Amino acid sequence: MARLSTFLTCPVVALLAIASPLHADPAAVEKKIHALLDQDKIFASLPGADFLSLGVGFELPDGGKQVTALALAAPGGAFDPRDLEKFPAATLGYEAKWCVERFKFYNMDWDITGLRLTSLDPEAKKYPWLVIMNGGAANVYEFYVDLKSQPGWGQFLAQKLNVMIVSIPGNFKYGGWKEPIESNDRQPAYLLNQDLPMAENNVRHAIYTNRLIMHGLEQLMMKHTTGDLFMIGHSTSGELAFLSYEYPALAARLKGRFLGWGSGGPARVHAIRAVKEPEKGRGYGGERKPPALHELNRRSASGYSGGYSRWLNPLYVAGDSTYQIAEKWMAAEGVRRPMFKQPLQDLEHSAAGWSRIGDVTRQIEVLLAEAGNPWGVNIDEVQKDLFSTAYTRMDGFNQMVWCVAHYDRNHWVPETPMDSWEVFLAKEFRLKNPDAKVRIIVWDLPMTHYGHVEKPQQLAAAFYSVVRWYK
Repeated sequence: MARLSTFLTCPVVALLAIASPLHADPAAVEKKIHALLDQDKIFASLPGADFLSLGVGFELPDGGKQVTALALAAPGGAFDPRDLEKFPAATLGYEAKWCVERFKFYNMDWDITGLRLTSLDPEAKKYPWLVIMNGGAANVYEFYVDLKSQPGWGQFLAQKLNVMIVSIPGNFKYGGWKEPIESNDRQPAYLLNQDLPMAENNVRHAIYTNRLIMHGLEQLMMKHTTGDLFMIGHSTSGELAFLSYEYPALAARLKGRFLGWGSGGPARVHAIRAVKEPEKGRGYGGERKPPALHELNRRSASGYSGGYSRWLNPLYVAGDSTYQIAEKWMAAEGVRRPMFKQPLQDLEHSAAGWSRIGDVTRQIEVLLAEAGNPWGVNIDEVQKDLFSTAYTRMDGFNQMVWCVAHYDRNHWVPETPMDSWEVFLAKEFRLKNPDAKVRIIVWDLPMTHYGHVEKPQQLAAAFYSVVRWYK
């Protein structure tokens, strides 16, 4: 009975639409999306039936069979992205290139990776590159294949647009992770060609600032892409999209535009909301000490069952509870997905982070002293970068669109939309950019923060229409 009640919390009408989607004219749906975005309103919703009718024209030449076979043959699905370069581009619809950049920051070497998908559609060059950056505990696989290794969001997008899927440093490892998720032996691959001593890993966790990630990201973009950019930072990496405007070479290619997917906004806005709307503000207050910076936050089924594992998840079977869906997710992705996150990422993504800078700095000093600091890390260089997310500028934009899923509870409150985090963000950006077109578009169906693995083909088509709205 409990299973049935959990299932019935999903809107029946929406489920019926999912089972029998309408086959509307894609051009007509795109026109509707553009009309919604043209309205001078903070948010608008695209009906679920319209969303589900999308995807025509985004079919893969080989149906995704080659990539899926490659993934299914690899232990845990952790196939080597370099093998994608062996497939004929004509059978994929894009040319795949695995890009690795080593960069030096805080006097240490780091690796950042990108899977570049150059579309064979000649129209693609008319539009900006879509740069998709993973949030915490994820990597390239999540945006390239779904949880069953069927074609993912990036593959569908690349039928019409040029795409770069970035794994932030440490979050990709050749062959994946064999250790249990909860094991301390499961550590980031900050350098792809070697395992690092635990003392060094502990230091790297503690100095894992957004400035560090940005340095590698800029190098990756400047060496492997050309032309205009959309920096789509999912979840925690939403900060990177705003920080990118502080790097002149990237800002020149972003051209005052922003496109988000479960991206949120700069950490500083949490503090603004805590003052303007204290009953709704969250994550603000500096009374608690920060967590141990060297201890990774590890994902669990209980954590994902709270708002991420819902009925559109490809692993869902009728009758499953959200916890059961999450358990399947952990098992399916336990090798190729890192399933961990550095605490400093969460601190720099929160409102209260910068109020704890003294404790954070002291932890870094202690870890460096314990390791002997053979790398010559300068604590002052690290400290000046801490919580840069709290000071990003919010002016200088001309067009902004947040794409949000109806069931993404951290970003959208379907019962009272004006209480949503993205709505507050949009209002703040409108104040600072009065002449800009600042919009939110909601995909109105039971899709979550992980809609890119739930309905990847339809999401690709919807994003393509949004991209075509920008001037």
